[in-house]
Amino acid sequence: MSLFIESKKLRRTGYIPAFLAGGFLAAAFPAAYMAVKAEEMTSLSGKPMDLLMSANWQMMAMLNILISICGACMMYHTEYADNGIQKMSVLPVRQESLFFGKFVIAFLGLSAMVIMEMAALAGCAKYWFPDDVFSFTEILKTAGFQMVVALPTVMIMLVIASACKNMWVSLGIGVICVFTFSILPQDNTVLSLFPFASPYQMFSEATENGRTVLFLAVCGIETVAFGIGEVIYLKVRRCFE
Repeated sequence: MSLFIESKKLRRTGYIPAFLAGGFLAAAFPAAYMAVKAEEMTSLSGKPMDLLMSANWQMMAMLNILISICGACMMYHTEYADNGIQKMSVLPVRQESLFFGKFVIAFLGLSAMVIMEMAALAGCAKYWFPDDVFSFTEILKTAGFQMVVALPTVMIMLVIASACKNMWVSLGIGVICVFTFSILPQDNTVLSLFPFASPYQMFSEATENGRTVLFLAVCGIETVAFGIGEVIYLKVRRCFE
């Protein structure tokens, strides 16, 4: 029910077009890169998907994060505009359900972007590396890994947006976090597990270093912890309203 309500709220906000446009833009990166550096890339040894991910994923991941930040701010801007969130509190709907409904929608939007990006990477690999046989299962594993490591970022951004009545405050916090964590060393295991940094990690590198289970487990725990924190925050806020 809450998922249906949230989807109706976002119908006229441009939320879905924003994620689709972001997905198409991110998917265009590998094609544009290969159009310029095809000769250099095809001369390298290694799996085509790994080469393409190494060359393009940093920019693609940053775009995913930025779109997720804008989406979270957009969701709660509609709630706080004209005191909508106060009006919702008098309805027989739990605010926690509304929050997790937003999270599901945000995750679906991110998943759509990742699927478009993986399709673009696979298309580039097939076109520029025609002799290589890549595994469809490997692509699915890569897509699933990239979705999971982005979950803490999506969740904590929704928590931040829910706590800020002014959309520009939450947007500013998100953008600052993006650029702060993007300049940190990505090869540091501890720093790479933080939200806003974990989406930059790639499945091939995590597998090579034996960190796949670590990333999946920690990102899952972080997501659950942030969700529990939001529930506690909503209960405390309700006491002071």
